Amino acid sequence: MIVAASAGVMVALFRVADGRDVERAQQAQETTTVPSAGLDRQPGGGPAAAPGTTTATTGPAADEGPPVILKGDGIGAFSFGADPDQVLAGLTLRWGPPDGDSGWIAAPVSPYGPCPGTVVRGVNWRGFTVLFSDGATPRGTAGTRHFFTWEYQVDDPDHPAPDPGGNRPALETVTGISVGATVQALQRAYGDRLELFDEPPAGPQFGVQTSEGGLYGSVTGHDSGGIVRSIVSGGGCGE
Repeated sequence: MIVAASAGVMVALFRVADGRDVERAQQAQETTTVPSAGLDRQPGGGPAAAPGTTTATTGPAADEGPPVILKGDGIGAFSFGADPDQVLAGLTLRWGPPDGDSGWIAAPVSPYGPCPGTVVRGVNWRGFTVLFSDGATPRGTAGTRHFFTWEYQVDDPDHPAPDPGGNRPALETVTGISVGATVQALQRAYGDRLELFDEPPAGPQFGVQTSEGGLYGSVTGHDSGGIVRSIVSGGGCGE
């Protein structure tokens, strides 16, 4: 199911991405201090849990602070291309230990589908996964391990519903879109920029190009009551 979903969202990426590169105002800070405060900054403007040993989780800090925003060029203060260790340290500081970590595994035969490079790593907090690669991606060069995709999925794709959170809060884009949102909410948020289409075998899809980059994913249907099953941004993996 992960491979099919990844292939579907890659098609969506090609449909919505127009090659537009914007200045990356928020790059991972090159310092020995984890930029935890940066995760609290507001921007200006998906898949099943990764395999691996599940770790004991702790709840977020009592003072959760402003939400971490999903963006077309990354998450919170971390843009695609950022160093994996900094991204993971920042998210762990905010949300606690992840639920799963695949470790660095062979990219061509990963559970996310064929990924760029020789190795890929997926780290997840419940239904939210960040992916890292050593391959050439739209935001990173070959031979350098970097953050290149995030994927956000509902808990149960067969019965999609708003994210209950867990060891991290429900996540949203700057326009308030999260998994479990309706197609009507997508239309209100993005207007004419929203594209809805079918892509076998993945089924109904959506895509939108924001000023920061593309957002794409799957929905249960194209009617106004359709539900967002997944949201993805970045280079992605696929056939």
